[in-house]
Amino acid sequence: MRRLGPFGLVGALVACVCAPDAAAGAGASVEISSAAGALHDSLPADQAREAAYDFDDEERFDLRLAPFFLEGLALAQMNETSKARVGDLLEASLGPVGRKKADQIRGLEDEVLRQEEGTLLGWFAGLAGIRGDEAYFLSLYGDPAGTDPWGYRFDGHHLSINFTVVGDHVSPTPLFLGAQPRAIPAGGIGPAGLRVLAAEEDAARALYEALDERQRATATLPLQIGRGAFLGGDRIDPDDAPKGIAASGLTSEQRVLLDAVLEAYLQNVAPSIAARERARIDAAGREALHFAWAGSTTPGAEVYYRLHGPTVLIEFDNTVDDAEHIHTLWRDPSGDFGADLLRSHHDAAHAPRTKE
Repeated sequence: MRRLGPFGLVGALVACVCAPDAAAGAGASVEISSAAGALHDSLPADQAREAAYDFDDEERFDLRLAPFFLEGLALAQMNETSKARVGDLLEASLGPVGRKKADQIRGLEDEVLRQEEGTLLGWFAGLAGIRGDEAYFLSLYGDPAGTDPWGYRFDGHHLSINFTVVGDHVSPTPLFLGAQPRAIPAGGIGPAGLRVLAAEEDAARALYEALDERQRATATLPLQIGRGAFLGGDRIDPDDAPKGIAASGLTSEQRVLLDAVLEAYLQNVAPSIAARERARIDAAGREALHFAWAGSTTPGAEVYYRLHGPTVLIEFDNTVDDAEHIHTLWRDPSGDFGADLLRSHHDAAHAPRTKE
C-alpha cells in the first residue's frame, strides 16, 4: 500500500440518554476538523506527508485489531506540540470519557511490557516496536480544512479510532478499544485493580443476570475460546440475522439494563456524536436490538457478548490469556467508515434538478 505519509454503573450510564439533540452534531464536525487542521499544521512537511492519504485510499478501510504493519505517522516521531494536538483531536472525537479510556489503554502498555519481559513474545514485540504508549499511528484521509469528506485513524495496540466527517455530520465507527490486562494486578504498573473497560463488562453482566431461565436460553451462545465468536474483524454483512434475545422480549426493567449496555459504548464518543447514533438506533427501532451472551457470569471468567441491531454491532470478547485480554468493537452494519453519510452526501449532490 502506498504510504504518504470504576463507574456508577446503571444510573450513570442511563443518565447519558439526556445527551444533546442529534442536531447538535454540527458542532462536533467543526471541532474535529479544527483539531485535525491544527495537528496537521503543527507537523513538519515531511511528517505531514507521512500522515497524508487520499480520502478514497483503500488503506482507510483496513481495520487492524493487532498492532502489526500499521501505517501513517508514528506518535513517537512527533514533537511535543504535535502530540498535544493529537490529544486535542481525540478529545474532540471521543469526548472526556472516551479520551480518558484511550489514554488509560495506552498507559496499560507499561504493564504489558512488565508481564512480557523475558518472554519470546516480549522479545518479538520489542523487535517489532509494537509496545509502548507511543507505538501508535496517525493517518489523515483527505483535507480536514476543505469542504469535501475527510477522515482519520489513530491506531496501535488495543486502539483503532476511525472517524469520518461529511459536512456537519460525523461517523465514529469502527471503534476498537481493548484492555490488557483486564485489571491491573497488585504489584503491577498503575493503580491496582484498574479496569479500563469496567462499564462495558459490568453493564452486560447485569443484564444477563436479570434474565429469567427462558430468556437466558434464548440469549445464550456457546462459548468459543480464542475469539471464535467475534464477527467484527471482517466486513459486515448487513443482512446477517442478529442472534440472542430481542429487546422486544425483555421487560421494561430489563430494557433499562439493555440501554445501559448501549450507553456504555455511546459514552466513548463526544456527546453530540453519541446523540446522532442514539437517534439512528431509535429510528431503526430499539426493539430490533438483540443481546447474546456466552460464558460465565463470574467476574474475571471467560466471556463474550454481542449487541446487534440494524445500525449497530457491538462485541465484547475476553476469551484469551486467562480472561485478562479484552477486545471490544463497535461497528455499524449500515454505515461503517461513514458509508451512510457518504450515501446521503452523494444523493444530495447528484439529485436531479427540475427546471424553473
